[in-house]
Amino acid sequence: MKDICLFFSDQHSFLQQHYSGDKILRTPNLDRIAENGVAFMNNYTPYPLCVPARMSLMSGQLASKCKVMGNFSVLDSSRATFAHSLNSVGYETVLCGRMHFVGPDQRHGFSKRIAGDITPLFTNRPTEAFQKERGVHLNTPTGGAHCVSIIGAGDSPTLEFDRYVVEHALDYLKDSYEKPQFLCVGTYAPHHPYVAPKELYDYYYERVTGDIESVDFPLPSFYEGIFNDKDPEVVRAVRAAYYAMCEFTDMEVGMVYDAFQDYLKRTGHEGIFIYASDHGDQIGSRGLYGKQTFFEESVHTPLIFSGDGIKKGVRIKGATSLLDLGPTLCDLVGAPIAFDCDGVSLKKQLEEGYEDKERMVISELGGFMDRKNQSVSYAQMVKKGNLKYVRYHSLDEDAVYDIEKDPHETENVISSHTEFASYARVFLDEKCESYERIKENAEKEGKNLSITMRCSFDSDERWHAPDAARHYPEEMVSSKKKPQCFKW
Repeated sequence: MKDICLFFSDQHSFLQQHYSGDKILRTPNLDRIAENGVAFMNNYTPYPLCVPARMSLMSGQLASKCKVMGNFSVLDSSRATFAHSLNSVGYETVLCGRMHFVGPDQRHGFSKRIAGDITPLFTNRPTEAFQKERGVHLNTPTGGAHCVSIIGAGDSPTLEFDRYVVEHALDYLKDSYEKPQFLCVGTYAPHHPYVAPKELYDYYYERVTGDIESVDFPLPSFYEGIFNDKDPEVVRAVRAAYYAMCEFTDMEVGMVYDAFQDYLKRTGHEGIFIYASDHGDQIGSRGLYGKQTFFEESVHTPLIFSGDGIKKGVRIKGATSLLDLGPTLCDLVGAPIAFDCDGVSLKKQLEEGYEDKERMVISELGGFMDRKNQSVSYAQMVKKGNLKYVRYHSLDEDAVYDIEKDPHETENVISSHTEFASYARVFLDEKCESYERIKENAEKEGKNLSITMRCSFDSDERWHAPDAARHYPEEMVSSKKKPQCFKW
């Protein structure tokens, strides 16, 4: 059996890679891995938010099917994941770092964990220890105004965590093992806080001055009320930090990739290396930051395969989904594919360069209880070829965008593509849970959360940050009135 290494980052948009067309960003390692393998150029997340995207990846099911539609949702432990499938045919399934499991089951098919996760593992509020570890960065992972409250050059829990994860992965790959290995290396960058090493931040701060007009692109009413900051200096600083973190991630991908190749050479094994991420980041486009939109910045994600039996230098342009990763790995090694799987195997694309231009993939958004307004919003997206259809439930604002002609999604062309829109609606109704069932599940989850969020417990599978005061000087703390950008 082939050994497998999956490097899975957090919040890395497909758009911010050199091989995908970004001429500013330096990603030499991702470029060479893509050149040595197959890069899926139109891969989409099933849900542009951490936990739903990841649990959909693990289960192979859409978020509405596996009932994980928010960052406090818990995947049913009786659901077989692709890690279970690999384990069932003899693989040692090793989790090194982040997968953002929520709840007492921190494995979901992984037989071993060699590095913990960075965020709280339960639905309870952050513990006192977690608050102390994060210091001024405590609220930045929550998004909104918090995610741009600290921007600039320096260090952060994100960078420290990723160094820790990669160090453990490199150490693990120094040994030899009898069982075939599936090693998942889960890092946190380029997820905010938007803080990057000084040398990289300064480099990109001088180069990301263009495209600021994207802050004024139209915004559907579905996103009304979401945090919005169009200050050109905020946008520039956020992008400088994000680009710098993308290069930081690329460096770490390169280290793990090289160590994996050395491991294969030393053991004489065949192997497959994969790079993917759960969703992207708006980085100031339309004045938005973070994820949870259907715009390309948020929903379009990287997916690269390289290794034995995989074609080299191939770019697949047909639509694919993060849901496909599990079924593909299972198909490649002869493991059973989990039941009722919404993803499909990409084995034919990897081995033959096959293009499925008719493929339609789905992404979902919402479907959890807004505790403040006691309401449940829900939206869906379908991508096929150059066309993207978006449906907002309870709003008469269905849209179609032609991504090739209008990459910034500024013009709704649904009147010119009524047939595609009609077919997409039928497709969504067939593949996704009904809105009534989604609302019912959200209401039940909301009642449970009213109890579990008040609980107090922690786990030894969470990474504990080093002394926060050593990394985050007081001058990094921004004004509460206005997010500030720090460059030093």
